[in-house]
Amino acid sequence: MSIAFPKPGTDMADGPSLPLAAKVLHWLTAALVLGLFATGVTMKQLGQGPTADLLYLGHKTAGALLLCLVLVRIGYRLFAQVTARWQKGAASRPVHALLYLGLLVVPLLGWAGASSYGARQLLFGLSLPEIRSPEAGHAELLLLSHAWLAFGLIALVVVHIGLALGDYLVRDPRAD
Repeated sequence: MSIAFPKPGTDMADGPSLPLAAKVLHWLTAALVLGLFATGVTMKQLGQGPTADLLYLGHKTAGALLLCLVLVRIGYRLFAQVTARWQKGAASRPVHALLYLGLLVVPLLGWAGASSYGARQLLFGLSLPEIRSPEAGHAELLLLSHAWLAFGLIALVVVHIGLALGDYLVRDPRAD
């Protein structure tokens, strides 16, 4: 095993590269996940007040946007049959499967919790459809599950970054 860095001016992958659309969807997802995590932690620390209320509205709006983006990403991956060289690693498939699962479950739990709480308002006068009646209860449990799974999702993101860095540093361009 050797550490091989790509030479300047050469294609890093020496194999199939991800299309620009896949890269844009990936980095938009990454930015939204990190922003949502930061606002989620911040708004819980603030408690109540106008700033916390604005953060809640922004968090729910960005969460709805993330859910839509993830559905587009899944559709794109299936339709375009996107594959990349780094996906050959043994750990990358389960990590990606768990990431996609988390990217679906965490926003859905947040939506169910907000719906059950009766707080479906978003920014710009928009509102989420009700997917769980406020009379059904369990809003606190749904939102607590949403929060804990968000921490788990961030842990998976760290593993994903570690795998990507490890692949980049250990990659031998001559191996293809």
